[in-house]
Amino acid sequence: MTRVKVCGMTRPEDVEQAVAAGADMVGFVLVEWSPRAVDVPTARGLRRLVPNGVEAVGVLADATVGGATRILEEADLDRVQVYGPHAVETREILGERAIVACRLPADEPPAGDPVLLDRAFGDEPTMDDLAAHWAAAATLGDAGRSVLLAGALDPENVAKAVRAARPWGVDVARGVEREPGVKDHSKVAAFIAAARQGDDG
Repeated sequence: MTRVKVCGMTRPEDVEQAVAAGADMVGFVLVEWSPRAVDVPTARGLRRLVPNGVEAVGVLADATVGGATRILEEADLDRVQVYGPHAVETREILGERAIVACRLPADEPPAGDPVLLDRAFGDEPTMDDLAAHWAAAATLGDAGRSVLLAGALDPENVAKAVRAARPWGVDVARGVEREPGVKDHSKVAAFIAAARQGDDG
């Protein structure tokens, strides 16, 4: 079954609703410039609402290995998802507790699993762009890789994405929001249900 990660959590009620709706992972963005940013104490507090069996993931950008390790421990996270020049080194130290994020089509997916395939920051892909993105994910999956698929996913397209890419997991933030950092609970539930429909398709 495809794992579902709902990312960009900033409010307790959004964490609780995503968990109740069936999310397998919830994400906290620990990047100061992000409109979805939370600090480490806030992430730690929200993490307490995440039950056993659901993973708490911290999203980092340009963090050093030491910084990523410190945040993992201080926020009591299960994994960190790392963008930037230290991501591969971080995974070498932390193993599967680190998810290396790359942005297609510019970045080359690094070795090691899981790997997150994202789109360029802020882009507005066409359906042809998304089809190519999903095909790239499928190619990695066919090679035995564990791909966490991200980038412009929403309740309307995630079932199609799952059928096309057959990823290890899917990751959504903006596609289920009312505004940055504030989740639309009906969209979260619809996204998770649609992802499950993709598994059945």
